[in-house]
Amino acid sequence: MVGLGTDLVEIAGFAEQLHTPGTAFSEVFTSAERRAAQRKAAQSGCVEQHLAARWSVKESFIKAWSAALFGRENPVSAEKLRWQDIEVVADQWGRPSLILHEPLASIVQRSIAEVLGERFPSLVTARRGAPSCVQWHVSMSHDGAYATATVIAEVSGK
Repeated sequence: MVGLGTDLVEIAGFAEQLHTPGTAFSEVFTSAERRAAQRKAAQSGCVEQHLAARWSVKESFIKAWSAALFGRENPVSAEKLRWQDIEVVADQWGRPSLILHEPLASIVQRSIAEVLGERFPSLVTARRGAPSCVQWHVSMSHDGAYATATVIAEVSGK
């Protein structure tokens, strides 16, 4: 494990921001994430709690990535980050995962490779200088007034 991030979102406050015109939340989620939240809300709860959990995953990812880069500046400022490049998806059983879209995927890969190359050279491949295997483990939940998520960055030489 090279990074760990966790986040807690108060759903009512998040919902208020989500529905306020002109806030950044209008462009935070992909259309697929919005559809998934609507499908989940049709089964239980409300769209806002499911989007709050996804927002918590995105925040947790940033924290896990930043933890992996400990001691270095994050290569993407909060102002330049395109939140839709961090997409929360789920498999057919509802287990969450992350898809990183370009250009963020390459930036993340490169930045982690630089740090790991210094700390753990055996984990970095020779041909591209990228970690052999970076996995983002995701857990998200909501209950009552809160949504939470945890993201773990794991790198192995396999």
